[in-house]
Amino acid sequence: MTIPKQSNLKTLEEYLAKEKTAPEKSEFHNGEILSMSGGTIVHSKIAARTVSALIQALEGTLCEVYESNLMVRIESANSIVYPDTTVICGPPEIDERREHVAKNPIMIVEVLSESTGAYDRGEKFHLYQQIPSFREYMLIEQKAPQIDVFHKNNEGKWMVESYFGLDSIVELHSLGIKIALSSIYKSVNFEA
Repeated sequence: MTIPKQSNLKTLEEYLAKEKTAPEKSEFHNGEILSMSGGTIVHSKIAARTVSALIQALEGTLCEVYESNLMVRIESANSIVYPDTTVICGPPEIDERREHVAKNPIMIVEVLSESTGAYDRGEKFHLYQQIPSFREYMLIEQKAPQIDVFHKNNEGKWMVESYFGLDSIVELHSLGIKIALSSIYKSVNFEA
C-alpha cells in the first residue's frame, strides 16, 4: 500500500541515503516519497506462494525470483519502487548507488488490495512499462482466485489474459512457464 508522505527530499541520492536507515519502506517518484504500509496476512501468504511457485517453475533456467525487498529503478521516470515479486533473467543490472536496486526486471508481480489496486493497475503499470527489459505483469487478486497477466507481444503491444478459479493455469509468455492458480492460492480462505 502506498500513502503520500510529506518530504523535503528532492533527489534520488537523498532518498537512497534516507531509505538505508528508514524504519519503514517508501517509494520514490521524481522527488515525491510514498510510504508503504504493511500488507495483510492473506497478501503476505499469496506473495510467498507466488515466489515459491515461480522458483519451482524456473528451476534450471537463467531467471531468478526476488521477493519484495528488492527495489526496482525506473530511470526514465526518476523513480524507485518495491514490487511484491520481481523476476530477472540473466545477470541483474544493479544501480551503482545501492546494491538492492535492480534495473532490468523481465516480469513483475503485484498482489492487489483495495487501497493499491487502482495504483498498481494504473500509474505503477505505466511506470513499469518504461523499463526496457519489462515484458510481463501479473496482478493477483486477494478476495477471489483471479489473476490478470499483461504481456508485451512481438509487435510491442500489451495484451491481457485473465484467469479465474483454482483450476486455471496461468501462462507466463516472457518466461515460457505455466503456474496453477491453486499453487498461488493454496490454503487461502476466500470466505473470511
